[in-house]
Amino acid sequence: MTERGGREPEPGQAVGSPGGRVPRPRSPGGSGPVRAPGAREDGRGPAGQRGFRALISPGQWDLLVAEGALTPHESRSLLLLQGDPGEVVLLCVAGRVKVVYSEPDGREILLAVRGPGDVLGEFAAQDKRPRSATVQAIERGATSRLSAERFDALVGRCGVGPELRNYVMGKFRESFTHTWRVAHRTAADQLTDLLVKLVGAAGPEHPSATTIPMSQEELAAALGLARSAVTPVLAEWKAAGLVRIARGALQVVDLAALIASRPGGSG
Repeated sequence: MTERGGREPEPGQAVGSPGGRVPRPRSPGGSGPVRAPGAREDGRGPAGQRGFRALISPGQWDLLVAEGALTPHESRSLLLLQGDPGEVVLLCVAGRVKVVYSEPDGREILLAVRGPGDVLGEFAAQDKRPRSATVQAIERGATSRLSAERFDALVGRCGVGPELRNYVMGKFRESFTHTWRVAHRTAADQLTDLLVKLVGAAGPEHPSATTIPMSQEELAAALGLARSAVTPVLAEWKAAGLVRIARGALQVVDLAALIASRPGGSG
């Protein structure tokens, strides 16, 4: 798969910057860089690994990332498009992204939140059918971009096929739970679940995991709700000191208390 307007990058080459150098992604507030997991001098990944990266060794993950083209992106960038052919697989290196399904009339709903350590686009790469959802960046970050053929070859070379199957199966199981919660839970419960996912997807090296760079409108749209359904919930949480609300962003002050405030607590 070639890049639009040019040839396919060499393994490990950065896309979108002179000389193959990638500007280090910053935190949502722009205060500093988002370090890519696994960047320590000893080559070992940090504690709290997540996604596919948590199922394989640090060396195997580092090899997969190094074989791709490291590609930075800005907040709200479209990384994969619903309906496109599945010719590319992305490895999320830094920054949170959302997986969104859209109807022809423009209505959309969030299917999942992903972050560092996750694989993006592997479904369409496997079944050779058009992509079933769009992947959009929530914040500035970076991915490693590989052709589907190269990714498949590397999975075989590294001997991580069983781990990839387990990872994909985990996504399917997650989708079942997500569907039930959207259908049966209150707006407050759905919003709590979303914030938990957004904080958890940030990864252990994110400089501000509890800062969610999404507006109230975006949070509501992600749940398939009107803004009027989430505004009173957020106002109540703000009054209780559980969250802080800013223009286009929300900060979770006490995630444990937020979860405990729901009927049934952690359930």
